[in-house]
Amino acid sequence: MAPELTNFESDSSARQQYSAHNPIEQYVLLAKGTKGAACIELIKQVLEAPGVHVFGELLAMPNIEELKNGANANYYNTLNLFAYGTYRQYLENQAELIPLTPAMQKKLQHLTVVSLAIKSKCIPYNELLDELDIKNVRVLEDLIIEAIYADVIHGKLDQKNKQLEVDYAIGRDIRKGDIKEIASTLQEWSDSCETILLCLETQINRANTEKQKRIKHKEAIEQEISNLKKTIKTQSVESDEAMATDGCRDMAGGLDLRKKPTKSKSLKGCGPGKSVSK
Repeated sequence: MAPELTNFESDSSARQQYSAHNPIEQYVLLAKGTKGAACIELIKQVLEAPGVHVFGELLAMPNIEELKNGANANYYNTLNLFAYGTYRQYLENQAELIPLTPAMQKKLQHLTVVSLAIKSKCIPYNELLDELDIKNVRVLEDLIIEAIYADVIHGKLDQKNKQLEVDYAIGRDIRKGDIKEIASTLQEWSDSCETILLCLETQINRANTEKQKRIKHKEAIEQEISNLKKTIKTQSVESDEAMATDGCRDMAGGLDLRKKPTKSKSLKGCGPGKSVSK
């Protein structure tokens, strides 16, 4: 059960919201006023507390660091292990650590799965069985399902291929000595992003240039087609006019323009041998 808070700003809604999203905060506040045995009890509670999976803030407290070199160094070492270590490391260094309760053991095993998930998104059952010191696959699967329900990881069990496929895992505490390596990795990632961005910009510019060329080519073809249509239309009109002219000529050439012959008038009473003088 979580300890009751003393000297805590319960009337501050901002503080309450922050604590809700950062469960370790209430233990950090409690650690400010604790010494000796109270610190030991606080460490026990935080190691068992559900939802608490990061411990760096607590480790940085001066009164917690005081335990590092004293008779209760094993409590500090255990807290340090929960922040950065794995269950396999616990098994290998039990003499320097405190015995784990079932709740502590399960939490450390969940954190071990998180550490493995950070290195690989597909974790073989054999590796999990070894790191978690579990002999039975059914027990292993139950533990993984509990971790998923605890929102420590998201993923699915591939029973056919005997592996855990991880989609998401919470973040763990980071050692100060790892910051440079992380910064270097982030810088490499940033440089890669810049290179990809420049490549994409080049491709975009090239694509835009090709697009403009195609648009101009299309416009030129459309203009040429329009000109051809106008030319064909003009030629068609001229051809029709020429045919009409030729037709008129043909019709004019076929007309009978000869005059009809006039009939001569015959005079009555004119017999043979008589002549008519004009």
